[in-house]
Amino acid sequence: MKLSFLSMAYSRYSLAKAFSEAERLGMDGIEVWGGRPHAYVYDCDDKMINEINRMSRDTGVPVCAYTPENCVYPYNLCSQSEKERRETVEYYKLALDVAAQIGAKLIQITPGDPGYEGNERDDWRHLVEGMQEVCAHAEKVGVDVVMESLSPYESLIITTADDLQRLINDVPSPRMYGMLDCVNPLVMQESYSNYFEKLGDKMGHIHLTDGNGISHAHMVVGTGEVVFEELLLMIEHYKYDRYCSIELGGDSAHGDPEFYMSLSVRRIREMMKRLGIQ
Repeated sequence: MKLSFLSMAYSRYSLAKAFSEAERLGMDGIEVWGGRPHAYVYDCDDKMINEINRMSRDTGVPVCAYTPENCVYPYNLCSQSEKERRETVEYYKLALDVAAQIGAKLIQITPGDPGYEGNERDDWRHLVEGMQEVCAHAEKVGVDVVMESLSPYESLIITTADDLQRLINDVPSPRMYGMLDCVNPLVMQESYSNYFEKLGDKMGHIHLTDGNGISHAHMVVGTGEVVFEELLLMIEHYKYDRYCSIELGGDSAHGDPEFYMSLSVRRIREMMKRLGIQ
């Protein structure tokens, strides 16, 4: 099992600090957050690209994924605004270009939120049309696009494994994938196995994080309701061989990411050792 973490946990530090921490913790890779001060898409000129590649070489930590910030900035694939949808597609195309240049095999994105004033048919059409264009570009640059389901607090359009499966069917690109974030099935009262069964070989990424089952809070491993030992066994059972990336957010990371990321990594590794998982 390959372990990484999302560098967003170190958002009060530089990306260099996140790489240094990934090296210290012996991570198999790092998921680079595409937000300031780390690697915002529009900041990634040749100088920054070269610097990211240098940090990866110097620490020996490969970039396993690039995650352009799309929850805070004004990007939304199913917005009621045509201008916003168009800008979002172009933003993701640039993110794919950045990913290719820093050696990331995938970009990890979210669907956005259509709000209450559209209708289901048009909202879904907007999402599919946008993703078709994004995936066409992904095929050109050789980088996968991994869509994450979100809780209803964050999005009204993709909240379950069934929703991801539907999108993958409607966007039949070899570069189109879905993913599992540990928080969402808890909130939706959905089984984790449903993601593995529905996505199959289209499971492109996993975010390991704890949750409370009532909100989208991303908590330190071992402090919430996720039964991680059974989840790790399930990941092994389904022969998932891509990265499992630890994602911490909010109070569980920003105050002291070194402490809480170290704790989460240690707990995951201790469980893996007990279970005989490599």
